[in-house]
Amino acid sequence: MADIHDRRFDELYAQHFREVLAYCMRRGQVDDAYDAANEVFAIAWRRIADVPRGDAARPWLFVVAKRVLYRQRRGSRRFRRLAERVGSERQAEGSDPATIVVQRAEYDAVVEAASHLSARDREVLKLAAWEGLPHREIAEILGCSIEAVDQRLHRAKQRLAKQFHAVGIRRHLRPAAGGEQS
Repeated sequence: MADIHDRRFDELYAQHFREVLAYCMRRGQVDDAYDAANEVFAIAWRRIADVPRGDAARPWLFVVAKRVLYRQRRGSRRFRRLAERVGSERQAEGSDPATIVVQRAEYDAVVEAASHLSARDREVLKLAAWEGLPHREIAEILGCSIEAVDQRLHRAKQRLAKQFHAVGIRRHLRPAAGGEQS
């Protein structure tokens, strides 16, 4: 059964990857097109039984690509709004340079901590925090129950906190060579 699944997916990928990539490039940001095309085929892999056979496969993949690109754009818009909000709050606070350095160091520490997580943990965290999706939609995307999403998200947050602690904010706030130490 697995061989049939693998062969069918390999054929689907070989026949349509370039077309899906071109579709994504024409409709989205070129920098994000490869990510989008790969996500389309990750979805096709998980849902291979739902992928129509023959000539109907390409339109099915394009519909999936359209949804993937929509989620990417929505995520980008949310990020821009968040960046604008954070920027306006920082301006309103009149943040001094030291505060900005600390905020940047904290951000860098979170990014570094997340880089040590599994792809599975990063995905569920991104879907919840970055995309802002409700657990019901995350469950649909990941192909699991809402309870499983709750559990995965809880565990991923715990692992992120542990990694954040391990990274330690102090390593990002080391004084420059020759600088004062307190």
